[in-house]
Amino acid sequence: MVDKNYNIIKELFLSKKVFLIDGDGTLYLWDKPFKSSTLFLGKLGSSGKRFVILSNNDSESKTNRLKFLSEVFKKEIKEDQLFLPNEMVEEFMCKNRIKRFDGLISNDFKKELGKDGFVCDEKDPQIVIIGFDVDLTYEKLKRIIKHVNNGIKFILTHIDPLCPYKNESEIPDAGLMVNLVTSATNRTPSLVFGKPFISTIRYITKKYGYTRKDMLMIGDRLNTDIKMATEAGISSIWIKGKNHANKSPYIPTAEVLSLDVLYKIVSDL
Repeated sequence: MVDKNYNIIKELFLSKKVFLIDGDGTLYLWDKPFKSSTLFLGKLGSSGKRFVILSNNDSESKTNRLKFLSEVFKKEIKEDQLFLPNEMVEEFMCKNRIKRFDGLISNDFKKELGKDGFVCDEKDPQIVIIGFDVDLTYEKLKRIIKHVNNGIKFILTHIDPLCPYKNESEIPDAGLMVNLVTSATNRTPSLVFGKPFISTIRYITKKYGYTRKDMLMIGDRLNTDIKMATEAGISSIWIKGKNHANKSPYIPTAEVLSLDVLYKIVSDL
């Protein structure tokens, strides 16, 4: 791969200080890391670079997701090395003095909110949260639709319709679940979090003190990872995979076939 991407990628690796890396589909597929994922994260560490795994996957609490990723990569992933929409949801609820919630969210996310002082109120919530509900039931869906039809506002953790899954398959994500509610109520979320919205970048720069010029976004989805980077003025590398063609208006700074190829390019720097 001796082309312009090769040199651009090397330049980006050397010049950028903070690497925002998509999780599902870029570093791993559900519970299986790609061959060079741990090596690449290690390379960042040995090169004095910081990284944040930037995931829309709110199917678990942050505590359990950190534990899971540390086991997957066989190295400790620290609290400030993982960002999930869960954090932005909690910040929103605190700022708006919202205590009681209900939602299409996983049991683990619900427990996380409970530990942080919020109360799951299935009868009289102040807000409805819709996310990646891996514990979805018909009864829960009926209840949530009733809340929304009764005038309760709802928020969406992220817009991804599908999440990369085992054996390169995909499973329904929050973007599909919100469609059920929207179709049944003719209402839309009052607020949406996660990628590709620039509010995510603003949150990260504020929380960590990073500047956009120091950041590099690495991800496999043009309409989330690369869109967010482009609109925020952040350099990006698109992990395009085997069967992808760039049919998006969002153009990455560089592109590469896989994370394995990316690691090979930077391994000797």
